[in-house]
Amino acid sequence: MNDRLALTACLLLSCGCVPAGGPSPDVGSEPVLVAPGVVSTSRQENFPAIDPVDGSLWFSVYDGEAFNRQTLVRAPRQGSSWGAPVPVIFPVDDQWGARAPRFSADGRTLFFTSNRPRTAGDTRTDMNIWTAERTASGWSVPVVLPAPVNADEPDIHAAAGPGGDLYLASRRPGTLGRSDIFRIPRRGQGWGAAEHLPPPVNDAQSQSDLWMSPDGTWMILVVTDHPQGLGGDDLFIVRSRDGVWSAPEHLAAPINSPGYEYGPAISRDGRTLYFNSDRGGSADIYQASASALGIRPGT
Repeated sequence: MNDRLALTACLLLSCGCVPAGGPSPDVGSEPVLVAPGVVSTSRQENFPAIDPVDGSLWFSVYDGEAFNRQTLVRAPRQGSSWGAPVPVIFPVDDQWGARAPRFSADGRTLFFTSNRPRTAGDTRTDMNIWTAERTASGWSVPVVLPAPVNADEPDIHAAAGPGGDLYLASRRPGTLGRSDIFRIPRRGQGWGAAEHLPPPVNDAQSQSDLWMSPDGTWMILVVTDHPQGLGGDDLFIVRSRDGVWSAPEHLAAPINSPGYEYGPAISRDGRTLYFNSDRGGSADIYQASASALGIRPGT
């Protein structure tokens, strides 16, 4: 394993996120479809996430233009690939959307995005961050997270950080663009005040999604229509040193393309980058070597 991969693997090993079923399959720097015909199909698949407990692949799927009405699905780990995905948490005919599954480091908590009403009788249908807890019999009934995690404006995608902190893309007041990244610190069983990440993480562009490293020293950031981008959403690396975030570094082709790249995730052994792209004409899930991130110890 070269030193670019070593850091990612070390970070995920330290959080106990190595799959019992073995490492991810070896993949090269050229992105390839994940399980064509099983995971990546003629439907629209996006927002992959690896379950830290059993190595299953979670993602959300929709048809046509119904981006806000997606179904959460789970594909069980089968050797070096995955089996047929099945709906989870909500029934397949659920009238509300549920997308972007993300796990806490220990796999006990699932975060996702939904436009379902926060309470019975609520007429708002903006996006909010919801959560469910893993139990001995499955997953608990999902609940919407309270303020300050959710605001009155759309809170669209979240990612777990170190110490139970939550990072999310939100359109709440204080944003510099259409959506920005905020940190919600964990405070015991509750949450502290939302902290707007300063420039150069946030700027006049739209920061719409992210994946946070287990130790919080770097993130994969999704930026829409960035001047350095190749088109649509692109993936960037942002690093933190002594609490100061670096300028986003664009991931060159073939990771990014003229299409939309978003929904980044890293395998539990640190070797594989997962993300989704519509470079093939519809949204599909791709994988590539995590060495494409260029992460090295001390950088």
